[in-house]
Amino acid sequence: MKVSTKGRYGLRFLVDLALYGDAGNVALKDVARREGISEKYLWQVANPLKTAGLIRAVPGARGGYALARSPAVITLRDILAALEGESALVTCVVEPESCARAGACATREVWARLDAKIADVLGSFSLEDMVERQRALGAGAPEYSI
Repeated sequence: MKVSTKGRYGLRFLVDLALYGDAGNVALKDVARREGISEKYLWQVANPLKTAGLIRAVPGARGGYALARSPAVITLRDILAALEGESALVTCVVEPESCARAGACATREVWARLDAKIADVLGSFSLEDMVERQRALGAGAPEYSI
């Protein structure tokens, strides 16, 4: 499994919302500035997160984005599933019918166990855990200025 830029930036986006969302809605331009990510790219990341019910968009002058649920209940697995889709290392793990050898393949069992371990690890970390780790590394997300 390889996590794409969309997955990595999406996680950074949600950590930023959790860090700075206490003061209200967070403008995408502010996240883009703090995280060093293109605002245009963040628009593409925000849509699947909104569709998955992880964030909400608030229109208007004081609008922006906010978490739709507590960071304590959003897992890294939730975030990556929204951005990357439910992924398996090998297709036959989730679609046995895709491979004629699936029922008699010793390696399929290895891939299935590895997929389960990855899902367990991603499910064991909440967004709140990531926020705590970020705070431990410094006071919030890094600030970029020109």
